[in-house]
Amino acid sequence: MTSPIDLDDLNELAKLDSEDVLGAVERFGDQCREGWEIGRAATGLPDADGLDSIVVLGMGGSGVSGDMIQSVVEPRLPLPLRVIKSYGPLPEWIGRNTLVFAVSYSGSTEETIAALEEAHDRGSRAITISSGGALAEMARRYGLAHIQIPPGLQPRASLGYLTLPILAALVQIGLVPDLQDDLDEAVEVLSDLAERCHRKRSGPENPAKDLASRITGRIPVIYGGYGLAATAAYRFKCDLNEYAKTPSFWNVIPELDHNEVVGWNQLDEITKRDHVLILLRSPEENDRVAHRFEITRDLIEDSFGAVIEVPSEGRSTLARLLSLVLVTQLAAIYVGLSYGIDPGPVEVIQKLKAELANR
Repeated sequence: MTSPIDLDDLNELAKLDSEDVLGAVERFGDQCREGWEIGRAATGLPDADGLDSIVVLGMGGSGVSGDMIQSVVEPRLPLPLRVIKSYGPLPEWIGRNTLVFAVSYSGSTEETIAALEEAHDRGSRAITISSGGALAEMARRYGLAHIQIPPGLQPRASLGYLTLPILAALVQIGLVPDLQDDLDEAVEVLSDLAERCHRKRSGPENPAKDLASRITGRIPVIYGGYGLAATAAYRFKCDLNEYAKTPSFWNVIPELDHNEVVGWNQLDEITKRDHVLILLRSPEENDRVAHRFEITRDLIEDSFGAVIEVPSEGRSTLARLLSLVLVTQLAAIYVGLSYGIDPGPVEVIQKLKAELANR
């Protein structure tokens, strides 16, 4: 690890952030609106008649788009929705009455391509989302609907382009009600939050920098309530891994109260020194989940060096989810920058892909 830097030194931030992932995420609200408009303008989408299931195929920053869509639409969706993050084999029930979204920012993710091949062989109705690559070529070859998104970004910094077209397509097909008002509110919330978290805002006045300062030097453990906050917790964990190149872990309440909560009874001298507990909260929590947050915190907080609560913002489920994603993603970037490392490149993943290509 190189020498740490001052997060309020804008010249140092720009010099270190070679891919300007900070700038891309600061424009997250605009990206979400553009992703929505791209999805609303999509043509050649499959018909909804007779559909009995929905599947999202994707990995990493692209695959989490399925998790986010599931958090937003599942309570109002008349069909079961499943996210699959692997090559397959796919469940036997996936077939001609399944709507499949194959999502890969680059269009070259081998797991997603393999799973889409299998889904297509079974006659499923597929929509591909990518900036190009093999996935776009498959769509042309098989006559599938393709939603083209802008190239040139890291997948994890492109979440608006990856997620909102799926939501818009579901609206276009008629599987969920029009969410234009929710989208408008979410973008307004994100615009305000991005301003408060912008790099020009100094530490204590900046929610993302403040969160980053309380994480830096510790191993984050992130808990979210079932639904949107759990999805945001998983996303935050991944962002810390990729942007900050640091270990991080997540789990979901109430499930963790049936297992993981017991694991904090030992090794207090280690966990209190090295770990920080982050609780992502939303007004949509089930009342019993809210009580579990309080009791769980009381039971385990002495095993952590600090406990931090991060509230969602907004009225709609979409706004609350995206607000948590924005502030935590910016915090993860700031953690990486505070360590003096470039948050953009992911050399380990590139090496892994190179090794796979040779086998």
